[in-house]
Amino acid sequence: MSKAMELKLAISGATRAMPGRRRRLASKVRALAVMVAALCGTGPVLGEADGPDAWRVVGVAPDDSLNARMGPGTDYMVIGTFDHDARGLIQITCVPLLPAGIYHGLSEEERQSLPPRWCLMRSPDFSVEGWVSQRFIEEDPGAAGAADGEGDPVLRMARDRAEALYRDHMRSLSDASVTSPVHDDRAAQFFTGSLARELGNRHPDADPLFDAQDTGISDLRVALDAEQPVFRGMITVNVDFRNFGRSQRAVARLRVENGSPRIIRIEHDGWTLE
Repeated sequence: MSKAMELKLAISGATRAMPGRRRRLASKVRALAVMVAALCGTGPVLGEADGPDAWRVVGVAPDDSLNARMGPGTDYMVIGTFDHDARGLIQITCVPLLPAGIYHGLSEEERQSLPPRWCLMRSPDFSVEGWVSQRFIEEDPGAAGAADGEGDPVLRMARDRAEALYRDHMRSLSDASVTSPVHDDRAAQFFTGSLARELGNRHPDADPLFDAQDTGISDLRVALDAEQPVFRGMITVNVDFRNFGRSQRAVARLRVENGSPRIIRIEHDGWTLE
């Protein structure tokens, strides 16, 4: 028997012997045990990557809102709310996790006995994040730009910021009178504080944005990653270009810092600026 399963059984047995307040506390621990089991790979797992790109709130009255809690259950504190008609929500994960193959093999009675499912959701602008009961959310295929992140103002800002950085840097390469934002006070607008300070003290052998000692840049194209524009709070922007006719790609990774996306690293073929 796995340690994760032993943990769940031990908690289950202890809970039956606990009255009142201690039982409520144990229910919180039991919920955490479910997550531990999922993380250990011993519990049922459902691949969330194949699910919808956007979700919306349903079943909430117009004069009410959907509570976002700090954990998967009503015993947890409310840390935010989603509007009754909120759309374009991002789903991080859900518990308990259950493979589709196992779910479809269960009887109706077994399905009805499954514990309620809770999902960790995030608003499109990253301002609200918390756990909600799955019965209050459903797929939102009509959300603008759901598939590529274009409907998310934070993701658009991340893409635009990366594009502005690269285009300003390109101008500095062709015009000696123009200073690159990599090397002046504007670095803090594009990079996290630690990386901006590092760039100010570094004189790399190769161009830090284009990964080249000599540059002849053309056909610059900056876009959110089509497969996974955001994952666990990290935004991915792909920068495609030609250097002396040779196709190359740099991958910019950004996180929201003080309400605005900043580049935390740029990945090149074989090395990373961070």
